[in-house]
Amino acid sequence: MGIGRLFNSDNVKDAEQRANQTVVFKPYPKQELFLSSEVDELCFGGARGGGKTAALIVDAALKVRKWHYEGDDFNLVPVIDKYSIDYPEYKAIIFRRTFDDIYMNFMPEAEKIYKRLGAVWREKKKAFIFPSGARVHLAYCDCEADVKKYIGGNFHYLGIEELNQFPERWVRDLGGSVRSTNPELKPFKRYTTNPGGVGHVWIKRRFIDPCKPIPGAEVHDKRFNVTYRELNPNSPFEDDEGNTLQFIPSLVFDNPMLVNNDERYVKFLNSLDQAKREMWLLGNWDVQGGVFFEEFSKFHHVIDARDFRLNLDKGRVYRCVDYGIANPFACGFLFVDNLGYVTQFDEIYETGLTPSEQARKIASVTAKWGLSEDDVYATIVDPAMRIKSHEYMTTMHSTIDIYIENGLEHIVPGNNDRVQGWATFHEFLKIPDEGIPFIRFTSNCINAIETIPSLVRSSRNPEDVNTDGEDHIADALRYALMFLDKPFIREVQEEKKKWLERLEKKRKSYLRDQKRVSLWAG
Repeated sequence: MGIGRLFNSDNVKDAEQRANQTVVFKPYPKQELFLSSEVDELCFGGARGGGKTAALIVDAALKVRKWHYEGDDFNLVPVIDKYSIDYPEYKAIIFRRTFDDIYMNFMPEAEKIYKRLGAVWREKKKAFIFPSGARVHLAYCDCEADVKKYIGGNFHYLGIEELNQFPERWVRDLGGSVRSTNPELKPFKRYTTNPGGVGHVWIKRRFIDPCKPIPGAEVHDKRFNVTYRELNPNSPFEDDEGNTLQFIPSLVFDNPMLVNNDERYVKFLNSLDQAKREMWLLGNWDVQGGVFFEEFSKFHHVIDARDFRLNLDKGRVYRCVDYGIANPFACGFLFVDNLGYVTQFDEIYETGLTPSEQARKIASVTAKWGLSEDDVYATIVDPAMRIKSHEYMTTMHSTIDIYIENGLEHIVPGNNDRVQGWATFHEFLKIPDEGIPFIRFTSNCINAIETIPSLVRSSRNPEDVNTDGEDHIADALRYALMFLDKPFIREVQEEKKKWLERLEKKRKSYLRDQKRVSLWAG
């Protein structure tokens, strides 16, 4: 049920108690869809200026929880009995990415509405407290440590503004704190977002692809000389865990108050570069601006897996690994031909595997291709894997030690010079005027094809990627491509081993000679 005309005596049971209140919020149609939705997880937005923030502020406090119908069969009128904030135990929490975002941008808007509902801001609790005792907390998550503060909490409602600024794992962890023992207080998760940012790929995968907006009429707005297509929401869907989800698209043109009162903002959106205009004005999720690897093109860098042939007479096989347990562990399988062209022909991308399980998984995929360990020229790994771990309780092992004990060979720690590594990656991705780029991916390498072009620049260092994104396969490849700049490392290592063996023989011969001299002198 929608919120209708808030605090209008026609549909609010406690009208006498709220007689002095005026209509707090009058939603436009897309906001009404957001406010009335009963799905477990709802993502709202897709372009800037669509009225997302106001809708989230209202929904967190005034989700209709209980209602009944009055009247006869010919004139039934829905009457609201309770909103969320009518329950003393109700707790909602709304996140933005930084302190400034929540306290300078979100809080002033929330205060305008919540004060009219009788709420008081309590700085110590970081919450608006309503007359019933219900609370709406405001918080920010700027790093992993901030996320951990809220794991294990107990909230009936989770709201996240600008979801595209959050890594997927953070949202998953925060969502674990949403629960309820009161059947009238169903737990909800509500998100607002735009295309782009570190969350672009996972949001598109989770919400937009399974719930593609339905194109509506084509409209030409003469005021701005803009032609756009209306976007309508698709039906809710259910994920593998039985949660119901939906994406509601909203454009700036769906927000008549903004369009009519601030024409300069619409003109600003229309003046942006092509990628940003597509995303922020037209709500297009198939483009992304500000990406780190602007060279990446599916046309040039992706080949059909059926066209790939593994031929050890014409090149070498390498593996590259970025380590992770809580974060994804990534392994790329590379074929480098005799001219130096690289093809990633398989991949592993999994979370929660111990080092020994990772090693066995790598060995399994290697065997799937009919390869032995000696067929793999080198396995270039995350240099952090040299650090000792605690998988085996009786003795300290590094992750590299555990890999070796589980049958992997020819392991080389990679170079972790990030800036130089990304510069090398750019060189491999370059598309020549004629011919093909020096690195390509077979179509079965879904995670590489999805995550590499989605990486965005770090705000602190434009020569580096934003590490909040899904950079795991990119990191693994970075180690490998820097190694391939020095393709004879394994031969050098083997020569060094032979040199050490010769040196050891000389040492033993010298000791024997010294012993003879000592015996003769005695």
